[in-house]
Amino acid sequence: MSDLVETLRGVDGAEARVIAHLDALDFSIDYIREDVESRYSDRDLEAVYRLIMANQVTGDDLKQLLGTEFEAQTLLFDEVVVLLLPSARYEAVFASFDRRDPFPVSALVEAASDDRV
Repeated sequence: MSDLVETLRGVDGAEARVIAHLDALDFSIDYIREDVESRYSDRDLEAVYRLIMANQVTGDDLKQLLGTEFEAQTLLFDEVVVLLLPSARYEAVFASFDRRDPFPVSALVEAASDDRV
């Protein structure tokens, strides 16, 4: 397990579901919780990868327009929180968690930033 996976899984209040590295041509899953793994097929995971990567282009364009660094993108769903942590153009870490209140978004982004430095 990578250091980043351990770091993200160690943040209080954040129960990890899936952590994956995304790049321009493929993705690799570094961690997937057992109950989550049984719910999704390889085809489902590939579909999520394609949707996320299509959105990354927009994120990079927005970063250039605003003139500031893009630390993370957060997607909030009823029961899931997704963080996209970009590392380079067309590369990112996808990390999903069970949604709880309160949810430690800032703590996760800071932990990921510290781990990548």
